[in-house]
Amino acid sequence: MFGEQVQSTRAAQKVRTATRIVEAAAQLFAEHGFQSTTVRQIAAEAGVSVGTVMAVGDKESLLSLVFDQAIADRIPPPPAPPEAGAPAPSAVAYLSHYFDPFLGLFAENDDLARAYFRTLARGKDENAALGALRTLTEDNLTAAMVNAGADETHARLGAQVLFAGYLGELMLLAAGSTDPRQAAARIGRTAAFVAAQEGL
Repeated sequence: MFGEQVQSTRAAQKVRTATRIVEAAAQLFAEHGFQSTTVRQIAAEAGVSVGTVMAVGDKESLLSLVFDQAIADRIPPPPAPPEAGAPAPSAVAYLSHYFDPFLGLFAENDDLARAYFRTLARGKDENAALGALRTLTEDNLTAAMVNAGADETHARLGAQVLFAGYLGELMLLAAGSTDPRQAAARIGRTAAFVAAQEGL
């Protein structure tokens, strides 16, 4: 019993320390940029050792954690299913604007966003959060279309198309070939097309 309490306390402390490190990294990345920030600075800001920072992750991993948390905080839940006898909600607006908050992150600090997208493109193991984001996003988009009356199998395919389109827009943004406004417009057109295929 006592051993379990100690383990639980240690696990909670570890989570608090990791959170402090990610928050320190976010602050320093925003103030000084990704390239100019060092792991030593992050450790000093968080009040921990360099080794403790590295146990959470290297600089690229910390940047991924910063963005993953920012994205998770902005994920819009799908519209609720209609009440009995009520008309189905329109899914088009939800689909069209689902990714707007994520694209907004790019507009807030495009240098950091480009560094994040380059990290994603390298496909490091630490990017498991991208898989979690994909699953959650596809589930949300599918639910929105099903709640609006679409067949679930077709809705799932439409959600996969939308997520793939979003990733493509991120790569174009990282390459400097487009801007968030243009990316949002193209995602909106793709969403309208997907919705039309489902008669939404």
